[in-house]
Amino acid sequence: MSELKLLQCRLDGRYDIEECLSHGSYAEIYVAHDRAAPDEQFRKVVIKALNVLLQGYQDSDLERTLIQNFQNEAIALDRVRHPNIISRLGHGTALDLNGTAFHYIVLEYLSGGDLSALARHQPLTIERALLYLQQVSSGLAHAHECGVIHRDIKPQNLLLTANQQTVKIADFGVAKLEAADGAITRVGTNIYAAPEHNPLVQTSQLDTKSLSSEHLTPAADIYSLAKTAYTLFCGVSPRRFAHDPITELPANLSHEYWSGSVLRVLERATQSRPSDRYQTVQEFWDELSDAMMPPTKPLLVEERPVSVPDLSAQVAVIAEAPPKPRFETSKELRHEAASNGARPRIVVPISHKQTAVAAMSTPTFGTIQQTNRVTVAVPAGAAGVPAAAKPATMSKRLRAVLVGAILILAFAGMLLATRNYIRTRWAQKTTEETSGVGQEAVTTTDLNLRAGPSSANDQVGLAESGSRVKVLNLNSNSTWCEVQVLQHGRPKSDPTSLDRGWVYKKYLKFD
Repeated sequence: MSELKLLQCRLDGRYDIEECLSHGSYAEIYVAHDRAAPDEQFRKVVIKALNVLLQGYQDSDLERTLIQNFQNEAIALDRVRHPNIISRLGHGTALDLNGTAFHYIVLEYLSGGDLSALARHQPLTIERALLYLQQVSSGLAHAHECGVIHRDIKPQNLLLTANQQTVKIADFGVAKLEAADGAITRVGTNIYAAPEHNPLVQTSQLDTKSLSSEHLTPAADIYSLAKTAYTLFCGVSPRRFAHDPITELPANLSHEYWSGSVLRVLERATQSRPSDRYQTVQEFWDELSDAMMPPTKPLLVEERPVSVPDLSAQVAVIAEAPPKPRFETSKELRHEAASNGARPRIVVPISHKQTAVAAMSTPTFGTIQQTNRVTVAVPAGAAGVPAAAKPATMSKRLRAVLVGAILILAFAGMLLATRNYIRTRWAQKTTEETSGVGQEAVTTTDLNLRAGPSSANDQVGLAESGSRVKVLNLNSNSTWCEVQVLQHGRPKSDPTSLDRGWVYKKYLKFD
């Protein structure tokens, strides 16, 4: 496994990578701060980096497929721009700190978590569940009108804004751009994916032979949307109905007035054959919202109906679309690098404060491959809004001046510290030599050895007249000194007395 070296680095001269959110099979998701964002709402962004080396090897065919899917995701997001679909803010190609080339797209950051986590932590009211489903249905219907089928609708891919009032569809990595093009391939999550996404799974109603002749339709997303609605209404995943229609709601919901009618809608939406389901999201939403309406009652009985929002309501701001991305094969990228010297930008540590001017033209992406470390940053294309950065040459000069200044200050500090140390040691040595510390002396009279440098301290021993002593220490004014008796002037009268203590200095005669 070869992860990209991007943490605490600046990408494209404007995106400061702060943390890694997750790793997929071939993609890494990072949170970054966009220093050049014109709108505070998009100051914090998500960087989705394609890393074909994440599994430890590089296959040209696999690489081409991954790049095509990555490009399709960016194109799909631009085609279906909607308040309830995550916005793409930019893209580019760069080299990480190890010199590994990678493509990336910039997405808006949604900090409110996903619907899966929200439903797990707190049961949703019917009103809130319907509000979220209305928004998802609005975004999904718009995507289908634009010819894009998501193919992986599930609560984990439905992200919330910070106030958890707006939900947006994310992860168009396996989206199909044209509903009628190409054969069906296995994608999605088993619990939520329609049977046509799993051609090898056989059921009594649908076999693999019939699948081979079918084309993908919006009914596949409607199937996943119905399974998602089950999770929001019931608070549990539809695991027991994987690859099968929903035929039952949990027992605790059986008393609700809407349980029977909602079950009929979910059951039809999750039929194994696409032709037996609802064919448009609008049709599914109309049936579901009608099923939630309370039964007719006399006017005298006050009933609080469930609020059913308008499917076409606009609930969020859409970011301006960035330039359209274009990807190239490895061979084309190498040819372009050889002909005009164009190479991807390099990623630099944030501490270096190295920046580069972002170009406004449409970027050129090539397939991912190992390259040598690049020492200069060459613009490879646009990443949305131009970065507000200084030229690279000025940055290099400033960095050189700062490094030189730091080295000079460090050397001056070392010289000053050495000078102070030598002066301190010299003064200490001079004081010791002039004060007598370490020297030997002879007592001129009997001296009581005290426990401290004062006559008020207890007597701990006796240095008889003519005793030879060695000075160990001096008090602050050098009037008392601590001595060790080396030789007594006469035999000790008290064998238990100490031979070390403080004496008055003027009664010592130094050699």
